[in-house]
Amino acid sequence: MAVRTGLGEEIAIDPTRFQLEIDRQAEARSTLADNEGRPGKEIVVTVSKPGPEFWDVEVRAPGFSFEQGKRYDLVFRAKGSQSEFVYFVLEKSDGTQESIARGTFLQIPGQWVDCTVEFEVQQNAPTARITISSLSVHQATFTFSDFRLVAK
Repeated sequence: MAVRTGLGEEIAIDPTRFQLEIDRQAEARSTLADNEGRPGKEIVVTVSKPGPEFWDVEVRAPGFSFEQGKRYDLVFRAKGSQSEFVYFVLEKSDGTQESIARGTFLQIPGQWVDCTVEFEVQQNAPTARITISSLSVHQATFTFSDFRLVAK
């Protein structure tokens, strides 16, 4: 069942929705951990062996439905074991893996930071996902928590 958001609606995204995807020769793992003094869980992704392509390690949260012309904010907290650029994009999850909004690179520092990524959806996608990519550039650990999706 796809989650739709109405204008101004905010939905919390449980970290358990994110699924680790590993391609080629990359090696990585994801775990859920307690959220450092805050309620809820955080997802921790550790890349022990980067792959040859930046997309060889991704985490994806399926089960969304996005409408063309609408804007959404993905709001979350993040930190890395070192400062790294990470790519955020909305994609179809009907087997085509086609981007439905322009992706955004964010620099994730070594300490906790509040982040917001704005997406303007370019085409309807009744079955879509949020994808976090570019995790396979270096050996590193990324931690994400407090995900919310806000329809604007």
